[in-house]
Formats: sequence, structure tokens, C-alpha cells
Amino acid sequence: MKEKRHNQFWAFIKTQKYFLGYIYIEHPLSLILFCILSLITATIPPILIILNKQTIDTITNIHNNPDAQEVVIILLVVTFLLQYFSSVLSNIGIYIFTRITQTVNYVLKKIMLTKLIKIPLKEYEDSSFFDTINLANIAISGNGVRVISSLIGVLQSLISLIGICGILLAIHWILPIALFLSTLPGIILIFIAKSKNYRMTKETAAKDRELGFTDNLFVDKSAIREIKINDSGDFLLNKWSNLFKVIQKYKLNLALWECKTKSIAALLLQVSSLVVSLILVYQIFDNKLSIGDYVALLGAVASVQSIFGSIGSHLGSIFETAIYNSALMQILDYDVKNKKEVDPIEIQSVEEISLKNISFYYPKTNVKVLDNINLKINKGENISIVGHNGSGKTTLVKCILGLYDVSDGEIRVNEKNIKDIDKITYFERVAAIFQDFYKYKFSVRENLGFGNLKKLNDDQELYNALQKVGLYEKVKNYQFNLDTYLTREIPAGRELSGGEWQKLAIARGFLKDSDLIILDEPTAALDPLSEMKIFELFNKLSENKTTITISHRLGPTKYSDRIIVMDNGNIVEEGNYDELMNKRGVYYEMYLSQAKWYEEQITQNSI
Repeated sequence: MKEKRHNQFWAFIKTQKYFLGYIYIEHPLSLILFCILSLITATIPPILIILNKQTIDTITNIHNNPDAQEVVIILLVVTFLLQYFSSVLSNIGIYIFTRITQTVNYVLKKIMLTKLIKIPLKEYEDSSFFDTINLANIAISGNGVRVISSLIGVLQSLISLIGICGILLAIHWILPIALFLSTLPGIILIFIAKSKNYRMTKETAAKDRELGFTDNLFVDKSAIREIKINDSGDFLLNKWSNLFKVIQKYKLNLALWECKTKSIAALLLQVSSLVVSLILVYQIFDNKLSIGDYVALLGAVASVQSIFGSIGSHLGSIFETAIYNSALMQILDYDVKNKKEVDPIEIQSVEEISLKNISFYYPKTNVKVLDNINLKINKGENISIVGHNGSGKTTLVKCILGLYDVSDGEIRVNEKNIKDIDKITYFERVAAIFQDFYKYKFSVRENLGFGNLKKLNDDQELYNALQKVGLYEKVKNYQFNLDTYLTREIPAGRELSGGEWQKLAIARGFLKDSDLIILDEPTAALDPLSEMKIFELFNKLSENKTTITISHRLGPTKYSDRIIVMDNGNIVEEGNYDELMNKRGVYYEMYLSQAKWYEEQITQNSI
């Protein structure tokens, strides 16, 4: 435990040095000015206490001093100007702090998103990884600037405290000590509350995400459509309510604990105030204090208690940032741990791919999704991978693409281990269209351009891609053509059908000049005739390219050079259409089961 806290402390120091460097690079003068303003502001409270004392004493003796009226006016004006000056400095400090915060939060978020892009895809299969992301996002909102602000706040409070305690010590040495001891329980409670809040956030992370998913259903057009048809609104509302209450229970328990403990701390605070007030009253009875002294010192007592509380709050913020930092650093340091000493190998083309005894299983599981796969893919081959749901087809192509690192064995591209190849140059030579492709709520241009960003502003290339899949006329008739947003949530936006979205995804794949093209259920939302047209087009466009197609519909597989049949993570059959049909094995049974349905669908669409 002690070693863990030691590591957390140094990780925290490392993080703050890292981010302080960014702050200083982005806003060096602002950071220095913020520090100076904070320190100047810290000297004002003790001066105001002395001015208040002088003002009250002068008013008390106004009948004995002919110049008292002028002195009081001067003191009041000086007090007003000083308070106004303090307010102006405070407002300037807030503006500077906001300016720095916006920049640092942007920098931190950008760094984190950059890291997330590089983190292996298999980590996203682990729910605990999303907990880490959630905690890291919380850390970003409270990191860097807030820690610096809190550290300066502590220093600012200490400067004010020294001045005010000097005034109290002149009356009695016990006063500042009593005030500190009375606020100490409150400071301790801040640390405990921060720790409890962190544990609550971790424990409710999964439920909180589920609540977010459920909440979004009520504003998602596709979901609302199904909710209405299935009359599932009350069920989902009840689900949302139950999730909300589970999280609310955690928060209310923490709030109740804080209520009880803070009430005890407040009692100690008030008792100390009473004791100090009695001491001051006794000093007045003993003619050691004037009325002005008494009023000023009461203000000093309140200020000291407030300052101690402020110090506790600042230290609590620093502590809170420290405990959230581990999640942020886990993400920021991820690629550093996996960095290779040897420069990655750049490739200019994909000639052949070989899989040697590869196996794969997801993080924190011992179940092999792929088990001892051996396969060689030659340049220009047209391969189909078929099998029942859960047989490992999509996982296999993700390993071939380099999105997943295999657990055992190796994948070699052009006789080089895929782990040693520069992923950027490899990804430039491959294209993939997945069944669960993402429907970006952006423009048509961007939805296409993500396939090849070099052609993002090449209208002719984009229209050619749309022409190939039969979407040219539709997009051309849109108000803003290629720049039309594909969502009704944006003014003048349009919606696509499921089949049209799939065609757009295929067009995105065609936009890339690649050596290897992988289609994972590319025509799932299309009717058989449209499917056949897409496959004919695909075969035409993919001449001299290596293609791997995953499909539950076996009709188009008869045109493949080779068919891979998978079951339970293994390759159980391999060959061309004629070979597998003559074998009368798994593929034969699957094909016959679909043949009748397939013929009926084509007949119906022909009528």
C-alpha cells in the first residue's frame, strides 16, 4: 500500500510537470500574471481588517476629535478603493484562469484522443477500459490548471493567514491555534469525501454508461420509431428510472454521510468561534481592546476560519486530481510501454499474406476465438470466408488487417511479421467495409472522404464513387450536393435508407486505391438483385486486387477463387465452389439450405 501511494505521488508529480510545460508554452505571460495577481490579492484581507479597526475606533471617538469626520471619510474611501481593486484583480484572475483552462483542456483532450487512436482495438472489447476512459475524462477536467490554481490558492491563503494571525497573536497566542484545530476536522472530511466520491464514480461507471445509453434512446429517431411500434416506452422509462435510482442511492448515501460529518465539524467551528469571542469580550472588559479592535478581530476570526477552509478545499482538489491521475496516465503512457526499439518496416504494396498457427482471445478471457489458424493469401486472389455466427470470421479479418494483435502464432505480410510493419503504410494499402460500419452524421463529402482523405476535396472522384454504387443522382439532387449533411438533426440535412447507407460505405471503400479489399457482410441490407449487382461491380473494380469477402449469403461465393469455411474458431473446409459442393460437407449443407430461399427472393424481385 505504501509503495502504491509512493508511485501515485511520483506519477502525479510527473503529470503536473508535463502539463505545466504545456501551460507555460501556450500562455507564459498569462501564467506569470495569474501568479502575481493571486499574490497581490492575498495581501489585501489583513489590510482591510486594520482599516475596519481604524474606521470603527475613529467613529467611536468622533466627539473627541474634531478631524475625525474627515479621517472616517478618507478611511471609508480607501477601504472602498481597496475592495474595488481586489474585486478587479479577482475578475482579471478569473478571466486569465478561464483562458488558460480552455487551452489546457483542449491540449489534454487532444493528447488523449491521439493516444486512443493508437491503442489496440482489442482493448475496446474490455468494459473496464471504458471505465478508465471515463475516469481519465474526469481527470482532464480537474488536471493541470486546477492543480496550479489550487497550489497558488494555498500560497495565497497562507500569505493572508500570516498577516491575520499576526494580528490575533498580538491579542492571545491561543487564538490562531484554536481556530486551526476547529477547522482541522473539516479539512480531513474534505479528503475523505473526495476519496469516497472517487470510489463511487468507479463503482457506478458501468451503470452510468448504461443510463446514458438508455437516455439517448429517447432522442434517437431510429430508436423512437421502434419504441413506438413495440410500445416499449414504459419499459424503457422504468429501466431508466431504476438505473437513475441506483446511481442516486450512491450519491444520496455520500450526501447523507457528508451532512452528518459536516454538522459535527460545523459544531466544533462554532464552539471555537464562541470561545474566541468570549476571550475578546474579556479583553474589552479588561480595557485591553477597543470596540474597533473587537469588531476587526471578529472579522479576522471569520477570515481565518474561511482561509483554513479554503486551504483544505484547495488541498482536497489537489488530492482528487492525484487519485484520478492514474487513469489518465494509464492512457497517456500506453504507447510508451509498447514502443519498439527498431523502426517499423514501410511497405509499398501487399503481395501475399500468410497466417501461421495463429490464435486469438479477447482480454481477460481464456476462450479462444481463433484456434491455430493456418492460411496463405496470394496476390490477386478472390477469397470468401463463410460460417455460422460466432465462428470467428470477422475476428480473423481484423487480425489480418492488423487491428488485433494475435495471441499466438504470427501473421506475415510480404514475408515480414505484421507487428514489425509500419501500420500507416499498411493501412494505406488496404480497405475494409464492415457490416457495422459507422454512419457519420457529417456531410456526404466527409462520409466518402474518410475512405481516402487525399480525395476529400476532389468532387469528380467523389461523384465517380457515388456513380459506381448508384447514388450519384440522389446526391446531385440534394440542396448542397456533396456538402449535404446526412442527418435531420442539422438544417437541410437528409436521411438515407439502410441499403443506401450500405452503398455509401461500399463507395467509401472503392475510393481507396488499395491492394487488399475486405468486405464484411457488405450487402446485408440489400435485396438479392442489388446484391448481385454490387458483387458484379465489386469483382470488376477489384481486378488484380486481393479480396476477402465475408457473407452469410452463399450465392456470390461460387465466383470466388477459394472459399474458407469456419466453425468455432477453426477452418473446417477449404476449396473452390465445385470442390466443396462435391465434398458434400458443411458448405454443401449451408448452400442447399439457402438455395431455395435465394431463388424465391430473386423470382419475387423479378415480378
